[in-house]
Amino acid sequence: MVFVKRTLDAGPVRLGEKLRALRRGKAVSLDMMEQSTRIQRAYLEALEWGKYEDLPEPLYTRNFIRSYVRALGGNESYFLELFEEECGACDLVSPMQAPAQRVRMSKFFVQHRAVMFLFVFAGALGIFGYLGWQLQSISQPPQVVLLAPQDAIVTNEPMILTNGVVEGEATVYVNGIQVVVNEEFYFETVVDLEKGLNTIVVEAERRYSRRFSEKRRVFFDPSFSDGVTGLSGE
Repeated sequence: MVFVKRTLDAGPVRLGEKLRALRRGKAVSLDMMEQSTRIQRAYLEALEWGKYEDLPEPLYTRNFIRSYVRALGGNESYFLELFEEECGACDLVSPMQAPAQRVRMSKFFVQHRAVMFLFVFAGALGIFGYLGWQLQSISQPPQVVLLAPQDAIVTNEPMILTNGVVEGEATVYVNGIQVVVNEEFYFETVVDLEKGLNTIVVEAERRYSRRFSEKRRVFFDPSFSDGVTGLSGE
């Protein structure tokens, strides 16, 4: 008698595989996840297949994972730890650079006044250029990823959830009212709707910075029967 040794199928080991297994175990489709989390399907697919290059900054990706797992009743901390293990140091936006080699000051000593003037002028120009760059950086508005609501939708609900993630510490306003931003830079609020077309304005700013602004259009029709859909009816 000949015995054949078969290896058992291994369970999911990577973050994407475990997210996919969790979703399928709950018998939930990607379309259903997109509706419940307000995260674009392309981002959900990138999470499940480990395509981190197709996802936004790690700060926003962590919030995507948190919303995804929360919608399925999973352990958020566990899946975030898996992301940290796989992503590693992906928060770094540029590789570390080696320190410049020290050069003796004697090599820079030039007796000719014209050459010295050029050095002073170049140094002053560099300082002013650096200060200008710093001022420009400070004045840049904070970036916001608005998760919900989607633009140009129709709903029969008199209220709608508005939430998103802001880049770093910033003050966030929804229709002119300041909302709370937690330690993960996540914010959410509920906006009351009036019959007809409503415009939801989300703004964010830091001290001395310009103000970020993004608008979403929501049409409230109490007689509408499909819950939420696009203005075109798709």
